[in-house]
Amino acid sequence: MPYTPDKPREYRVAPRYLANADADGSAAIQPLLDAGWAQSRDEPGNTFVTSPDLRARLAHLPEGDGPTLWKISAGPDAFAPPQWLVTFDHNTPPEAVEDFTTALADAYTLGSNAYLNQDDRAVGVDTCLQLLSDGWSLGPTTPFLTYRSPDEQIRLHFRENRLRHADEMTGGTERWLFEVGPPGGVWYATASSRLPEHLFQSLTAAVTDPAPVHRLLRHIDLDHLPAQATATPIAPSPLEVARIQAATARSTTSLRPPAARLTCTTAARPAAPQPGLAGSTR
Repeated sequence: MPYTPDKPREYRVAPRYLANADADGSAAIQPLLDAGWAQSRDEPGNTFVTSPDLRARLAHLPEGDGPTLWKISAGPDAFAPPQWLVTFDHNTPPEAVEDFTTALADAYTLGSNAYLNQDDRAVGVDTCLQLLSDGWSLGPTTPFLTYRSPDEQIRLHFRENRLRHADEMTGGTERWLFEVGPPGGVWYATASSRLPEHLFQSLTAAVTDPAPVHRLLRHIDLDHLPAQATATPIAPSPLEVARIQAATARSTTSLRPPAARLTCTTAARPAAPQPGLAGSTR
């Protein structure tokens, strides 16, 4: 398709928590690889990343069952059940996952005291107090306490009742549930009870960050963006325009049918008259 200025290829979508997901999750894995974690893949195409001491791990599950795309956990021992679990679903903007894995990679370099909950204290108190000071509202719901962002597009649910650790680690329930977006366009992130406070703060910041993100036109539905989101077209640079036009010209030329070849044909000469047979009369 020829390039047309009225159809930009790329848009800046804000806030990012109302942008759609992106198929490429490699940027979210890279901070852990940079920290020396090991990567492996299974036959269906899922990716697993494990810390050198085998205490922390990430799973990217595009071929997994259910809505969870990302599982991130850590525990005190390679053979023990994890202490905490964070998950993101298929619709999560990958930039939010990347921010959390960056925080985890930084914490890992400082030792287990930085990425494990050492004193088993309640998590989320400081973070939620900060949300309230930032203009969030608190409304009791059953079975949650719910914190709502000023634009009503992020709901942070806190489950108050007693939870079994095993249920949290299998994803059967969660202490914290982020619900982001309008009806019909919601994505989810969860955190278990014993996530360290500073990592819960990092998770909250990652989910709620309003910074704009870039999306290709083919990855967004401009007609169904939430009313609270904006999509600003990004004009291509002159060099990009020249490249697109050159590629389009080459493509158009290659699709032209070959010129018809002229073929010379010699008109058939009339047959010479046959001489009359002997003894014939006119």
